[in-house]
Amino acid sequence: MGREDDRLHLLYEVTRRLATFTDLDELLRYATGRARELLDAEGAAVMLLDPARREFNFGVASQSETHQATSARLLEIRFPAHLGVAGWVLAHDEAAAVPDAQQDPRFYNGVDQLTNITTHAILCAPLRARSGNIGVIEVINPARPPAADDLEFLETLASDIAVAHEKAALHERLRGEVIGLRQVCRVAGLGLLALGALLALGAVYVQLGSALPVRELPTRSGVLDGLICLLVGALLSAVGRGWLSRGGAAARS
Repeated sequence: MGREDDRLHLLYEVTRRLATFTDLDELLRYATGRARELLDAEGAAVMLLDPARREFNFGVASQSETHQATSARLLEIRFPAHLGVAGWVLAHDEAAAVPDAQQDPRFYNGVDQLTNITTHAILCAPLRARSGNIGVIEVINPARPPAADDLEFLETLASDIAVAHEKAALHERLRGEVIGLRQVCRVAGLGLLALGALLALGAVYVQLGSALPVRELPTRSGVLDGLICLLVGALLSAVGRGWLSRGGAAARS
């Protein structure tokens, strides 16, 4: 395949994986690694914004074979989100191609000093989410001078990565809400089970104490109320423990 076909295939593959991915880091490693390869660059990284500290951190980094040792080092680095080409892209919501980073006033050399890498050229695009920019994707030292089609490709990839982050964040938020609802169901279920048992036992005690026929016991309101509470309590407890969802999943499989 030609260069354009390879890029289209990567974008298609990332979009396809968005529908079913369960591991965000794995998807990002694949996307950044392939982007670095297709641009024949020394490195590519997703830098995420820490909104509380207003800092960038390297969420995922892919380095060429000659710089593999720096990948782990990059994951430990944080720097202020207003610095560098990345900071400019984040603030201006605009992708940037920098053919000579050392001569660009926006360039921040702090990362180079920590990794012993010399950055010559940069391609950088914002990760746009509904809530605002959540970071950038940056490619350094591509084999050929950055071109308009390179930047367009990176912007498209950045959009897919931002969608993946939003989807992962939504999934985590929903998971937390489900856990909270299950806890409520468990507590409510236990309460109803206890109430149902008390109502049923109380009705039996009254029935026996009044020397009424046992056959009338099922018609007494206390027994019926108790049985209803026991049934609802059992269902809520099952929901709280996830038994019904697991049973449904097993049935579907």
